[in-house]
Amino acid sequence: MATDVVHPSADLRRRILVVCTANVCRSPYVASLLQHRIRAAGLGDCVTVESAGVRAQPGREVDPTIQAMLEERQIPLAQRYARAVLEDDLRRADLVLVMEEAHRQLLFYRLPAALSKIFLLSELAGRYEEIVDPHGAGIEEYMAMAALVDELLERGWPQLLKRLGMETALPDVP
Repeated sequence: MATDVVHPSADLRRRILVVCTANVCRSPYVASLLQHRIRAAGLGDCVTVESAGVRAQPGREVDPTIQAMLEERQIPLAQRYARAVLEDDLRRADLVLVMEEAHRQLLFYRLPAALSKIFLLSELAGRYEEIVDPHGAGIEEYMAMAALVDELLERGWPQLLKRLGMETALPDVP
């Protein structure tokens, strides 16, 4: 069926979609860090980052603790309000990063043809580990989530660029 065909971005920009459950905690945090890192690497004109939730309540504000954590690090919040993931988001994305296996399964159910571009964030770093949702928990859980995400993004950066077809953006290492 033609509507199930997944096309890469029509333009040369690469699109990353970060997905969690409610789109108020993990995915906005990861999307903000990714967007910041992409801009710092000089790739802001080549890559866009968005986030969404599989069970998001559109318009709900991002968790205040997440906002404060990003502000403390002087990293701009990529998106202030939650939005639900749409099939069109999956079609347009070049890479979809999820926090839990359940997210991948739900997205696969919505658009089976997108499966080849849906990965747990941890898979970029060569691991298989879900990111626990700290929403509503204590600050320790938020900090643990942030530390894990930081580590996974650092280790997974080369793989992320490779998945986007941007290996040439990697710095030469002597």
